[in-house]
Amino acid sequence: MSKIKGFCCNYTLSVDDDALRQEGLVPRGLEIERLPCTGRLKVPEILDAFAEGADAVFVVGCQIDKCHNLSGSYRASKRVKYVKEILKELDINPACVEMFFAGRGETEPVVAAARVMASMAEEGRDTDKV
Repeated sequence: MSKIKGFCCNYTLSVDDDALRQEGLVPRGLEIERLPCTGRLKVPEILDAFAEGADAVFVVGCQIDKCHNLSGSYRASKRVKYVKEILKELDINPACVEMFFAGRGETEPVVAAARVMASMAEEGRDTDKV
């Protein structure tokens, strides 16, 4: 089982994390950290998730043009891009970190992001890419 860490804007995820697990909508190894805004997420926090054993990390922010905090999702996407560059330099598959966007209260994009990243992590474990 892969360990997946998700950072989600509080405005995007409308249901409780435990409810997602109980309904079997997300992988069992998923840990979601809700943030007041993904724009507050810093590069070291993303890298720390890997240091703490995550096989994949994703960030779900508001749609760029509808961010509650105006430019938070834009800042988060720039930081995710920077982390990809760092991972590449460390010979770690940069696809193990991704940025996704969702509308306010849209749980399905978060579920889809978790599934995509779990699949990527499993593929990486099978082929030693991650």
